[in-house]
Amino acid sequence: MQVQDKISVSKDTKYYGLDELNNLLDFMKGYNHQRFKDYQIYYVLMYFLSQTGLRISEALALKWTDINGDKLTVERQTSRGNNNQLKITTLKNSASYRTIKINEDLIRELKKFKLKQNEMILGDMSFNKNGEGIIFQNFLGSYLTPSTIRDSIKNYCNKAGIDYKGTHGFRHTHAVLLIEAGASIKYVSSRLGHKTIKTTADTYLDITDKIEKDELEKFVSYTKRKS
Repeated sequence: MQVQDKISVSKDTKYYGLDELNNLLDFMKGYNHQRFKDYQIYYVLMYFLSQTGLRISEALALKWTDINGDKLTVERQTSRGNNNQLKITTLKNSASYRTIKINEDLIRELKKFKLKQNEMILGDMSFNKNGEGIIFQNFLGSYLTPSTIRDSIKNYCNKAGIDYKGTHGFRHTHAVLLIEAGASIKYVSSRLGHKTIKTTADTYLDITDKIEKDELEKFVSYTKRKS
């Protein structure tokens, strides 16, 4: 597939720039929740989504057993059934079933979060344990709901002075930052669980100004004539 020389991310694709993302994560890391101030579930969730590119429905269905060393297996998602009840279902397509690598910083944050979660379960009678061992459980021991997450993240973004980009914005952010870092479109497509590379290309190959500048600098350096 031939990539155009000048492309920029689709206007319909909302994502956080790197500085914007870091400002939001810094705010969340220092934010004290009223009831369980040390249980930083939304900080960890936002950081996790931005580092993995998982769909929110995939992230909410994850169990601690889905992490094995630096590998994360994605094989289920949450959805809504009758009476708007949350249920666990199969994924969108065969490509959505995947195992991806996660970096050391994210592993470290997840380990700290798991320790805090266990500490809350053992030390606070009002903090319940989820019987299925899900990662992103609330204090009731239940799954978070997409509507609650959407409203909460929107509220946190307002407090942090960051434009809200939707829960899917973290998935777009991961993809754009991967491309900006020099990752191939094939790698990005596989990591996101897209059915075809064309899906990824149509969404993200309007590459940002940073990429155009970096690529031009490579060309200039390679072809520069001696004075």
